[in-house]
Amino acid sequence: MDILFILGDNSPRSIERQLAKVAGELIGKDARVTYYSPEKRLSAYGRPSGVWIFTHEEDGGCPEELLRLIGSARRFLDDVPVTYSGIGGKDGAMNALTEIGELLEKMHARVDSDAVASIPLRGSRFDPDSDERMEIFWQADEFVKYCGMDDSESRKIAFRRVVKNYFDILKYLVPEGEKPTDIEIAYPYLRTDVGTFNCEELGDDPPDDLDELHYEIESLTEEYELEEEELLPALLESVAKEW
Repeated sequence: MDILFILGDNSPRSIERQLAKVAGELIGKDARVTYYSPEKRLSAYGRPSGVWIFTHEEDGGCPEELLRLIGSARRFLDDVPVTYSGIGGKDGAMNALTEIGELLEKMHARVDSDAVASIPLRGSRFDPDSDERMEIFWQADEFVKYCGMDDSESRKIAFRRVVKNYFDILKYLVPEGEKPTDIEIAYPYLRTDVGTFNCEELGDDPPDDLDELHYEIESLTEEYELEEEELLPALLESVAKEW
């Protein structure tokens, strides 16, 4: 499955690129993400499984260049699933999203309206909290299923993410020089032969990429009914191979 990301601002540090990066990380390994480059024609990207548009708000609406690109893509988007996200300000670029939605409706594009999302921006840099990160995950999950990925594949993405989160928490909390070989999962605790660790307590100042991983674990295990017994072998394998 190939998902094409189209950005309203293609600069390396644009806020939509920051949002798209998080979305790409959450989509999982079963879908390949490609970023549209203005130097290429859309036709150079073949026929993707889906197109995800990301934008900020400019002069109270969608950037004109992005609207022109979308408007020129009627044939390219013919029967290709599309969704879009806005980021910025307190309303998450809702005006820009409205303009994109109206244009896609006129084009009779195949829009996954259930996956459309707006993400408010609290500063110049996108630093999602746990709720926003999960909102992006659910949008990605909804969209890849709309593009044709079945529930079992979607569940695999969630499964791998939970195992990775458990591994990252262990790696951070286990004392340096130690390596757990006997692990029991009893959420929120990981009981090991080198100590018992609480996934919800990572200390006073954990790194940004580790903060509140427990929130993802709890949300994903509940949504996908992931059992601790099935997660444990994969976690033990990750520790054996990657520690």
